[in-house]
This record gives sequence, C-alpha cells and structure tokens, in this order.
Amino acid sequence: MMELPAAGGCLCGGVRYEITRQPFSHANCHCRSCQLATGGAYAPVMLVPTDAFSVSGPLSEYQSTGDSGNEVTRAFCSNCGTTIYARTTRVKTMRPVYAMTLDKPEAFAPELDAWVDFAQPSVRLDDRLPQYRRDLPAEAAGLPPPPGRRKK
Repeated sequence: MMELPAAGGCLCGGVRYEITRQPFSHANCHCRSCQLATGGAYAPVMLVPTDAFSVSGPLSEYQSTGDSGNEVTRAFCSNCGTTIYARTTRVKTMRPVYAMTLDKPEAFAPELDAWVDFAQPSVRLDDRLPQYRRDLPAEAAGLPPPPGRRKK
C-alpha cells in the first residue's frame, strides 16, 4: 500500500500532482508506445483513479494511437518535457501515472507486466509477477471483469 496522499512532479518542478486514493494497480508496461514516450525499455505506471489524481503546472499533450488501437494522450511538462501521465479512450476512469515521477519512487511496487510481447531482449522479467502478452486485465485498470471470466 502506498502512503497517501502521494505527490510527484517533473524534472524542473513546474508540474506537481497529488494522488489521494490507492492505485488500482502498479504495472510495468512494455508496449512500444510507452518505450517511445519514455525513452526506456518499459514504463512503470500506477493506474490511478481519475478522481483521485490532481495536477497543476504547465502541461502539453500528445495524442497517438497505442498498440491496443485505442487513442492515448500523454501529458508532459511544457518546460522540461517530463512525461507525467496518460489517458486512454479505453478507460476513462483511470490515469496511468509514470511512477518514477513520484517524490518517493520507492513506493512503486510492480504487480504485473503488460505487453510482454514487446519486451526488449535486454529486460529480465520477474517470473513472480503475472505476465500479459498484450493489454492488462480490465480489473487492473479498475474495470469490472468481462462476463464469464472465472476467478483464479
């Protein structure tokens, strides 16, 4: 469990945010879109309820089609370029917040790996975490499971 409220921001300090409820989950996203957006092999993200996330400061946005086929808008600091969060047309009730922008990034504890079909060969996946070839399950993003899905 993350200590709340949790806060974070960008490299230059111009953008600040606060999280007031526990994220639905913590995930490592290996999709190609996240790789390009962050410049890293994957994006550690907290899937935060939209109504528990507030942000202030000079933000710019970039919209693209994600590997899922859904529109993804990423918000970044207009001054220093730090990517802060995203939003997607798939799930309007959560925001993927880039975990390393937390003031205390050690609060991030990955619970799953998503889009592992796109994982870079240099990345060693943690076999203790559930791995999803493509998108993560609906429940990890705060959505109800599809009808007929059996609990494990």
